[in-house]
Amino acid sequence: MFHRSPPARAAPTDQRPASLVPEREVFRLAPPVILWWIWVAFAVANVADFAIQGAPARLATVVSAILATVTGLAYALAFRPRVIADRAGLVIENPFSDHQVTWGAVQTVDAGDWVRVHYAVDQDAPDVQSSASSRSISCWALYVSARAKRKAARPPRPRSGWLRPALPGDVGEEPGYAQDSRMPEEAKYLASLPTAMAIAAQLDARAAKERARAEPAGPVTARWAWLPLAVVVVPALALLIIVLA
Repeated sequence: MFHRSPPARAAPTDQRPASLVPEREVFRLAPPVILWWIWVAFAVANVADFAIQGAPARLATVVSAILATVTGLAYALAFRPRVIADRAGLVIENPFSDHQVTWGAVQTVDAGDWVRVHYAVDQDAPDVQSSASSRSISCWALYVSARAKRKAARPPRPRSGWLRPALPGDVGEEPGYAQDSRMPEEAKYLASLPTAMAIAAQLDARAAKERARAEPAGPVTARWAWLPLAVVVVPALALLIIVLA
């Protein structure tokens, strides 16, 4: 499922009852969202500063157009991207496009530079996995950084900080320290992965569970996202007109 899997360990599966699986889950990483709000605060502060100080009209217009263009890019690249999992399947919102994949069409979910959703091209044979019969969609919101890849490539180390002194009532523990053995194996495995890889494992497990219910392999759709295109292109054109005027 991933580029590196622990030896002699089966891939995790979603053991939660169907009633406990949320109908709708949204997946995105925190750093891009934080950067978005930092940029918004910066842009608002600059606009307010120009308004208070009474900057020359042309300068204020040019700077405002630049801020609007960068804000549009920040919205499209950082704030908008996300992956939504619901009862029907996956909705992948990338900067300028939206993709919808039903659970029955999902073959596997793995992680490279981004989390990738592999789906069947031939909807009559979704279980056939080959380069000719399947394609993949990269999830812009769920990227795997170089640091995360290095962390995933390192062999696991004992987490001594999670140990506690063994108590007299502990059963089956050697004297000294008690391991965190009560944590389920699936939770231990997911906790050891970088965030994007853990999300890929969770989505892959849910897709396998939905396929086991004989979910139909519906059509995979893709369409342009016009709002992020507009908030990037319109300010950029306005800036170009202002500069050339």
